[in-house]
Amino acid sequence: MAIDKSGKWWVGSIPDDLQEYLEAFSEDGYKVDHFRLARCVCGSVEFQLEFSDSDGVARRICAQCGKEHFVCDSAEFWDEADTARWQCVECGSTTANVGVGFSLYEDQEDIHWLYVGERCARCGVLGCCASWKVGYGPSLQLMDHA
Repeated sequence: MAIDKSGKWWVGSIPDDLQEYLEAFSEDGYKVDHFRLARCVCGSVEFQLEFSDSDGVARRICAQCGKEHFVCDSAEFWDEADTARWQCVECGSTTANVGVGFSLYEDQEDIHWLYVGERCARCGVLGCCASWKVGYGPSLQLMDHA
């Protein structure tokens, strides 16, 4: 299914629509080269999400089993961050699919920028709650920690 772009918000019908959304979202900045959809060890793809765009951190909490997972390198900066809980701008739900888009440097050896995207699990509204510069290497291992 295609993303519905006709209304106020882009609406995705499946979790994987996050990839297309983040690719479009990053088009005028650091373009997404790789994408990872977050999946809990229990198999669920639905999470509550805490984040800080200004501090460059995000953490997802599995809606099924409650396991917490820091997104990429967020654990290093979490204690000093001023975080908020994600809530859908359209329906108010607090459960979302989460995906991370990675922009690599030209040499493709390290991550330059990452985008944390979310898709409301209830109504499908797509968004990007946080993004930040990685700025160190090696960093490709962060793609295993979406």
